[in-house]
Amino acid sequence: MNAAGGKLWLCLVDDNGVLETEPTCLELRDGPHAGYAIVAFRDECVHALAALSPNRVVILDMEPGGRVPKLADMRTRFTAEALLASCAVDAEVTCVRLARATLRSRLGLPRKGAVADHVASVFATPVGKYWTKKRDLAAVAARAEIVGE
Repeated sequence: MNAAGGKLWLCLVDDNGVLETEPTCLELRDGPHAGYAIVAFRDECVHALAALSPNRVVILDMEPGGRVPKLADMRTRFTAEALLASCAVDAEVTCVRLARATLRSRLGLPRKGAVADHVASVFATPVGKYWTKKRDLAAVAARAEIVGE
């Protein structure tokens, strides 16, 4: 899972590569009815985990030294990540956080540039919609977790 643009972008990866899936993302909406949005988001997480049946949920950490998001965006991101992790635990799916430095090390990616700059060396062909700087990073995180097992 990779958080970007207020959404948690999802991608399934197995030993053969990236799998096309629905949903492609989960979004925790903000606003005056935040409590209802949290309940709805939890339900979406439960349904996504049931539909996708992952062995593990990998939450990719933010790029260090990158653009610092607004506080409200960070709060939404961290809340969404925590809710997804909680739902994974309830579904008895292992959930791990993955630092980008660990990802780079496991996949032998250069330290220079953003991880997004090196996706093509892991997955040469984009898979499905919403790939660039969204699902591609989720896929690379999943591949790094597979390599690290």
